[in-house]
Amino acid sequence: MIRTNHRATLYARFSSANQREESIDAQMRAMEEYCQRNNIIIVSRYADEAKSATTDKRPQFQQMISDSNSHEFDMVLVHKLDRFSRNRFDHAIYQRALNKNGVTLYSVLENLDDSPESIMMQSVLEGMAEYYSQNLAREVQKGMKENALQAKATGGIAPLGFDIDPETRKYVINEKEAEAVRIIFSMYAKGYGYSAIMDELNDKGFTTKTGKHFTKSGFYSILTNPKYNGTYVYNRRTAKAPDGTRNNHTYKDISDMIIVEGGCPRIIDEETFKAVAKRIKENKHSGGRVSKHEKEQYLLTGKVRCMDCKHSMAGNMRFSGRNKEKYVTYRCPTNRRFCSNKEISRDYLERYTIHLLETHIFNSKALGRIKKDILKYSSTAETILKQDYSVIDADIERNAEELKNIADAVAAGLLSSALVERLNQLEEEKQELADRRSRLASLSQNSATEIDTGLILSEYAALRKTPSNPEYKTFIRSFIDRIEAGRYTLVFILKTGLDIYPNLDTSITVRRQEIYEYGKKATTI
Repeated sequence: MIRTNHRATLYARFSSANQREESIDAQMRAMEEYCQRNNIIIVSRYADEAKSATTDKRPQFQQMISDSNSHEFDMVLVHKLDRFSRNRFDHAIYQRALNKNGVTLYSVLENLDDSPESIMMQSVLEGMAEYYSQNLAREVQKGMKENALQAKATGGIAPLGFDIDPETRKYVINEKEAEAVRIIFSMYAKGYGYSAIMDELNDKGFTTKTGKHFTKSGFYSILTNPKYNGTYVYNRRTAKAPDGTRNNHTYKDISDMIIVEGGCPRIIDEETFKAVAKRIKENKHSGGRVSKHEKEQYLLTGKVRCMDCKHSMAGNMRFSGRNKEKYVTYRCPTNRRFCSNKEISRDYLERYTIHLLETHIFNSKALGRIKKDILKYSSTAETILKQDYSVIDADIERNAEELKNIADAVAAGLLSSALVERLNQLEEEKQELADRRSRLASLSQNSATEIDTGLILSEYAALRKTPSNPEYKTFIRSFIDRIEAGRYTLVFILKTGLDIYPNLDTSITVRRQEIYEYGKKATTI
C-alpha cells in the first residue's frame, strides 16, 4: 500500500525505432503527476533510451538496482510493469533484489498492492508482457523473412560496395566503394596478405563504409560474403549465445538459410570469387604465408614481436627495384603507417637463430650445463611445489562451491544473463585450474636424469638434413620462447625445450648489424 511521503525513484524506457525520446517524457510526466496526487517525494530519475526490456543489460536500470543499496528511496515507480522487464526471470530476480533493500515496485497504470490477488495479477501481466515481446519478435522475423525471399535488405548498413535503393529496398552497386572491393579480391586471389591489401587501400585514399581507414580485421567478412558474387543470403550467421556474444566466423546449416541466386548485382566475377574461396580454405589450417607467386615458409611465425608497438611481426614478401628482386622479411603489421620499426630479412634472422641454438643448446657442453641447472632447480623445487599445490587446491575447492551455488540458483528458477556470464567464467576458471594442476604434476614427475642429451643431439642432426620437414620447424620452435625485435637490437629468449622449466630460459641481446653480417655470409638455415 502506498504511504504518504514515500521516497520514490522514477524509471522510464523506450526500446525501438517505433518509439521516440518523447516516450520517455510522456512516461516521466505521468509518473510525476501520480506522485503529486499521492504525496510521494521524487528523489531520483533513471531512463534507458532504445533499450529492450527482454534483457537486463540496461545501464540506467542496473545503476538503479545498485543505488537501491543506499536506501535513499523506498519505491521504484514505472509507467507500466513492462517498462521494468518483459522477462519473467529477470523481473523476479530484480524485484527480489529491490525487496531485500526495502524497496517496492509500483506501476502508474496497474494498481497493485501486496494482496494475494495483486500478486496473481502481477504474474499475469508479466506473462502477457513477455508474450507480447516474443510475439513481436516472431512477427518481425516473419516480415524480414518475406523481404529476404524477395532479396530485399532486411536492415542494418549495406556491405561495402553496395547501397540500398530507398524505394525497392534492393541492393545497388556503389561504384566508388566497389572499386575497393575489387582491389581486395584481386590482390588476395594473387597471393597478397591482409597487410599489403590494407596499405594499398589506405594509400589510395579508400575508406570503409563508415569513413575510417581500413584495418585487417574486416577483410575476412568481405572475402567470404556471397553477395559480391551476386548471391543473396539471409539468416547465415549463427544466433547469439545466451550471454549476448556471437562468433561471426560460424554459420548455420544451409537448410536454415534463404539463398537467392542472382539476388544482388555482381561485383566480383565467378573465377576470382572461387579463387579467393579456394585460398581461404587452403590457408585455414596452414602455418605458412602465401607469397605472390609461390608459397613462402616462415620458421619463426608468431615468435617475432615488435619491441616498439608489441605486435607480432608477420612474414611479408615483395618485389622491388629495377630487377624486381624478391625480398622476404618479418615486418610489423602496422609498419609504414603507425610504427617506425624496421623489417628484418627472413633468411638472415632464421640463420642467426639456428646459430644461437647451436651455440647455446645444440651441443654436448651446453646440454650438460642445462642438465646440471635442471638438477639444481629440481632439488629446491619440492617445497615450492607443495605450496603451489596448496594454493591451487584451495582455488579448486572455492570454484566448485561457487559452481554449486549457481546450480542451486538455476534449479530454483533464478536465471539471468548475469548468472550465465558468471557460470561461463567459472567453467573457464575450472579448466584453467585443472591445467595448472596438471602442469604441477608433470613437474613433480620429471627429473633431470630423464633428459637424454644424446637423443636431443641425434634428433637435431637428423632433422637438420631436411629443413623443409614440418617436424624440423616444430622441433626448433620448441626451443624458442620469443624474439623481441627493436630498431637496433634483438632479444632472443631461448628455452630448454621443456615447458616445465621456464626459470631456465636464456636471454641473449644481439645487434641487428651482427645478425646482418652473419646472415649474409651463412648459406643455410
